[in-house]
Amino acid sequence: MHRTIWIALLALSLILAACAPANNSATVEPTQGAAGALTAAVPSTGMDLDTIDPAAYSGDIYVAGSSTVYPVTERIAEMFKADGFEGQGNVRIDSIGSGAGFERFCVNAESDIANASRAINEEEVTACQENGREPIEFRVGTDALAIVVNPGNEFVAGLTLEELAMIFSNEAASWSDVNPNWPAEPIKRYAPGTDSGTFDFFIEEVMQPVYGDERGEQAFLQAENLQASEDDNVLVQGVAGDPYAIGFFGYAYFEENAAQLKILSVEGVEPSFETAESGDYPLARPLFIYSDAAVMQEKPQVAAFIGYYLTYVSDIIAEVGYFPASQAALDAARQSWTEAAAGQ
Repeated sequence: MHRTIWIALLALSLILAACAPANNSATVEPTQGAAGALTAAVPSTGMDLDTIDPAAYSGDIYVAGSSTVYPVTERIAEMFKADGFEGQGNVRIDSIGSGAGFERFCVNAESDIANASRAINEEEVTACQENGREPIEFRVGTDALAIVVNPGNEFVAGLTLEELAMIFSNEAASWSDVNPNWPAEPIKRYAPGTDSGTFDFFIEEVMQPVYGDERGEQAFLQAENLQASEDDNVLVQGVAGDPYAIGFFGYAYFEENAAQLKILSVEGVEPSFETAESGDYPLARPLFIYSDAAVMQEKPQVAAFIGYYLTYVSDIIAEVGYFPASQAALDAARQSWTEAAAGQ
């Protein structure tokens, strides 16, 4: 009899244990970060990259950075909300340039994700580490920098890198200063602002090879009739409104405004998926988003958004106006996500 009662009580206790709610709390122990900063050890999200359901997550997501990557992230956010996240939280995306985006992510530790049209630099990595963040890079696509003029410009169809550098320098006031066969009309220059990764890329790939590391940026910033803006739409309208204007920005903004603009070849190569992927187009560049493992684990909605992003970005990036990253680059990004989400 006693044995029967004992067995019944044991069975009842097992049933009650199975029905009890899971304990989601975890003891958080501080660990030493790469730069000596204390970071919190956080539990794994338990997510599977290929089965993310946006409806299962809630909470706000804050993204800031590159105006070039902005339309890609915006499109992914629209899909994420339509697939179930609508009403679950806000997805805020600020288009402020790659440098300013890294400042919000690393220096201020304010944003969850940084959009970037260039790789993070050592100073920015250090700033992240000082705030207990270890930036993780996710490659999401490829851009071909578009060099554009007004459709009324009939004297330029393509440029060499040297001509392009001179056009955006203080050495040339008029088109004829670059080529005597071109009109003696002032060059009206439209370019991204200094917080933009597009600006950094142009200085490094165009100006510095011609004018040197020290003078390249100075020659650019001292050019006459230069209007800089972090808003690429301002640049589009500037070039579209002046027959002697020239500008540059991400390929997506050319695609969106192709009827108002004329794109130029560079070194005899026109930008396209093939020339960007092969590297034949000299102004092709990678596009990234960045986050941090602790942020992803503390905010599962952020990890879910990034995982969703990596799952679908290659399906939609051509619609936005860019080119997919290589499969190898995407596989590396997916592996980084898996390790971060697992707390490795």
